[in-house]
Amino acid sequence: MIREIAYVHPDARREMKAARYLNWRINRQVNKEDTDLINRVQAGMASSSYEAGPLGATEVCLRQFARKLRALAPMARERRAPAPGWSHSAQPQS
Repeated sequence: MIREIAYVHPDARREMKAARYLNWRINRQVNKEDTDLINRVQAGMASSSYEAGPLGATEVCLRQFARKLRALAPMARERRAPAPGWSHSAQPQS
């Protein structure tokens, strides 16, 4: 789901209304393209041929998140998805 809101100064000129409308149309198209891309990426990640790739050096926040995730969930270090039900077997026994 993509949510958005526009913050603008009050301006009722015809030119501003046209600019805002065109901006809205462009954003709708970009949002549709982003949604399509995300759906294709998710479908690819769900395929049996998916392998995790390297993160770019500029992906600082994503790298930090990945380190935290791997520390909390060691199975996240694996190159392939864990078997179904892995989370139940990973629970500590009481």
